[in-house]
Amino acid sequence: MSRLRALAALFIALLLWQLGAVAADSPTLPGPLTVAEAGAEMLASGDLLADILASLSRVAVGYSIAAVLGVSLGVATGVAGRGGEPIRSVLELLRPIPPIAWVPLSILWFGLGDKAAWFIVFVGAFFPIYIQVALALARCPPEWLELAKSLQASSRLTLLRVRLPAAAPQIAAALRTGLGLAWTSVIAAELVGAQSGLGYRIQMHRLILETEGVMVGMACIGLLGFAMSGAASRLEKTVIPWR
Repeated sequence: MSRLRALAALFIALLLWQLGAVAADSPTLPGPLTVAEAGAEMLASGDLLADILASLSRVAVGYSIAAVLGVSLGVATGVAGRGGEPIRSVLELLRPIPPIAWVPLSILWFGLGDKAAWFIVFVGAFFPIYIQVALALARCPPEWLELAKSLQASSRLTLLRVRLPAAAPQIAAALRTGLGLAWTSVIAAELVGAQSGLGYRIQMHRLILETEGVMVGMACIGLLGFAMSGAASRLEKTVIPWR
C-alpha cells in the first residue's frame, strides 16, 4: 500500500511538472518527456553510462577510505574516553568546513582528476562517520560494562562482545549517512575539478545552455542516491538484525 501511495505521488509530481513546462513554454523548463528523450539519447551514445561509472568509482574509493579510517579512529577514541579528547577536538574543529570549501586545495594538491575527487569524497564522508562512531562507543550502557567486568572479561573481549554489538546500529547509521554525503560530495567535486562524471556532465550542459541535459544529470544523481540508500538499509537489516 505504501508503494502504491509513493507511485501515485510520483505520478502526480511528474504530471504537474509536465503541465508547468507546457504552461511556461520555455527552453529553460523542459518537461519530463523531453528530459526522458534526452536521457535515452545520452544512454544510447554511451556518454551517460561512462559518467555514471566515473562518479560511482570515485565514491567507492573515497568512501572506502573514509569508512575504514572513520570507524577505526572512532572506535579507538570512543573506547579511550578522555584520552581521545585531543583527537576529537582537532577533528571537531575541521568538521564544520564543508567539502566544497576543500575543492580549491584539492585541486592545488592533486590537480584535476580522480585523486582530487577521492579527497573531497573522503572529507565529506569521514567526519560524520567518525563522530557518530566515537559517540556510539563512548555511550555504551555502563551496566553492560560492569557486567562484563564482573565476569572478568578482557578489554578485547568486552570490545568485541559488548561495546561493538551495542554500538552496531549507530555505526551502521553513521556509514549510511557517510555514504549519502560521499555521493553529494563527489558531484560537488566534479562540478569544478574533474573532466568526467555526472557533476562534470551537468556543468558542460549548463555552459551550452542545454537544460534537459542538466536535468538528466540531476535525475541520475537522485535515482542513484535513492538506490544506494535503499541497498544500505537492506544490508543493515541483514547484518544487524537486532537493530
